[in-house]
Amino acid sequence: MSTTIKDIAKLLGISPGTVSRALQKSPRVSKETILRVEEAAKKLSYRPNITAQRLVSGKTHNIGVILSKDIREYTSVQLFNSIILNGILEVAEAHNYNLNFAIDSQEEKQGALYRIVQNKDVDGVLIINVVNEDILASLRTNGIPVVLIDNHFDNRSEYAVNNDDRIGASIATKHLISLGYKTIGMIGINEETFHRECLSGYLQALAECGLRADPRFVLKGWGSTHSAYEITWNILKQNRFPRAFFVVTDEMAIGVIRAVKDFGLSVPRDIAVVGMDDIPLLDYVDPPLTTMRIYIAEMGRTAVGMLLGLIQGHYQGNTQIAIQPKLIVRKSCGSK
Repeated sequence: MSTTIKDIAKLLGISPGTVSRALQKSPRVSKETILRVEEAAKKLSYRPNITAQRLVSGKTHNIGVILSKDIREYTSVQLFNSIILNGILEVAEAHNYNLNFAIDSQEEKQGALYRIVQNKDVDGVLIINVVNEDILASLRTNGIPVVLIDNHFDNRSEYAVNNDDRIGASIATKHLISLGYKTIGMIGINEETFHRECLSGYLQALAECGLRADPRFVLKGWGSTHSAYEITWNILKQNRFPRAFFVVTDEMAIGVIRAVKDFGLSVPRDIAVVGMDDIPLLDYVDPPLTTMRIYIAEMGRTAVGMLLGLIQGHYQGNTQIAIQPKLIVRKSCGSK
């Protein structure tokens, strides 16, 4: 016969109710008791009865995950999201939650997206990438807990987990300054809040080091390698260009490097480049790309933990969590 909560309670000399709450990590139970219960459950090979848990709690043990249709255009965003989803899945599985996926698109309004928004199948929702405010408003109206991931959203009352883009841009720019570069351009992206955060960090770093940005070298692309290539080529044609670029995504930074090389110049001898993301295989770009490493999977893990706390009614942490990136130095910046 399979082990039950009563078996764990008998072994530890505590009530079945305490065991149940400990397994759910209730704040009403001490950390010491939770640890004892988890060790006993492992010793007795306890496996939770999900059906019974759902009947008792009234929860579906499903989490809705909504992604934007637009993100499928860019390879780097696809990679970024797959790593976020790995982090989400790791924590969700550990807490016996399933994931229900939906794409934010007009075609989905009566499908999976509709069921999630109407709270038909889920206890809470994660929204990855740029948020659709109509969907967010509908979720609020239906009382569904929501956590935004990589959503650069002005409303600070929303629960969200993001990369600290302002700090990342500042660190990247200061690194270039530390290497002696005085004229540093920035290539951003046409996603207003994200671009504004990066621009703020870039300008702050220049100002703190007594430098100023040249407006001719601060431009925005559409997120693709090609858009960054075209921007860079047009700057180079002016015969006056910055000695370095901070680029807000690695995919765009690769476009910058290609444009510089096709123009007959060298990276980093003529122009240094720093990106942001640290997508896979950057060691094999020519030259290997210096970048700001975003802890992508950690964003997913943190967001699920926040959402589970909201679902269970005991989350007491910060509404907005910004995870600081780390500078990864390779050859494209000219550092030795």
